[in-house]
Amino acid sequence: MFSLTESTFFAAKSAAPDEGGESSPDTAAAAEQTSGLSSGDWIQAGIIVGVGIVLAIGAAYLVRRIVSRHNEMIATLAGRVAGTIVFVVAFVYGLNSIGVAVGPLVGALGIGGFAIAFALKDILKNILAGVLIQIRRPFEIGHLIKLSDYLGRVQEVTLRTVVVDAVDGEQIIIPCADVISNPIENWSANEHRRADVIIGVPYDADLDEIIPALGDAMREVDGAIDFREPMVLVDEFAGSSVNLRLLVWHDLDETHFLEFKSRVARAAKTCVNDHGLSVPFPIRTLEVGETGALADLVQATARQSDHDDPADEDDSADEGTHRSAQESSAHGRTS
Repeated sequence: MFSLTESTFFAAKSAAPDEGGESSPDTAAAAEQTSGLSSGDWIQAGIIVGVGIVLAIGAAYLVRRIVSRHNEMIATLAGRVAGTIVFVVAFVYGLNSIGVAVGPLVGALGIGGFAIAFALKDILKNILAGVLIQIRRPFEIGHLIKLSDYLGRVQEVTLRTVVVDAVDGEQIIIPCADVISNPIENWSANEHRRADVIIGVPYDADLDEIIPALGDAMREVDGAIDFREPMVLVDEFAGSSVNLRLLVWHDLDETHFLEFKSRVARAAKTCVNDHGLSVPFPIRTLEVGETGALADLVQATARQSDHDDPADEDDSADEGTHRSAQESSAHGRTS
């Protein structure tokens, strides 16, 4: 009786090629089994495999339909797994029906399998990530999500990619490995979303008056929910205004978030204008020191302006006197 180490050694030795470049016994056995097959044997195997393909497609469709009643996202994965299992069983049965042993073929393709797996490591990584996504279910089909810089609704989750229809109309295909390794913002996980709008009022505005008025205006915005009160907060003292922050909740499925944010902004501006206020324009005050190149330029410009003004007035006066004298002389000659 061989020990475990000895048996493993002999198995590996039998799978490896001989020193002279000759094929291993498994490969030679597989070649010997397939060399004596007639065309009828191959047709028989092809019919079995073809029937297996049809059954695999039917099994995938049936499993997908059943699982989709409970989880639409994982239904695709379950259908593909079921179809693959049926196809593999049919393929093995087709080979066995013509007397081909599958074991030697698997042993002969072992080394090639490792090479293929190494070459397709990125694809396999995405497939594993796709399986994890469909098991953990961080989002569902139709959810509005944000992945990195992309915002849109999930249309399809495959074993390798997540297909998202962006809000601006583009279709984005994201590898599953990138999805699972980055933060996921699921805007549809909760039914409600908060709109955040900033509006500025003048510094001389009465905040005790305008803040309650804005709160009442936010409650009247079309689409605002009743059970979460809007909030009006002083956000910052900006360069030309006191900025107020408006926080209003709405139902995400009933109203588009961009449209609702626009409604909040319009209602806030109308409320401010109705109270005799206006949204201040940005104002910048430039203070020039007593010394420096800019100060010298300002002083020179001021002196030049003071010097030019009397001369302009004298020239204007002389021109007016000369014009009056000409008019008087012409009037005398006419008389």
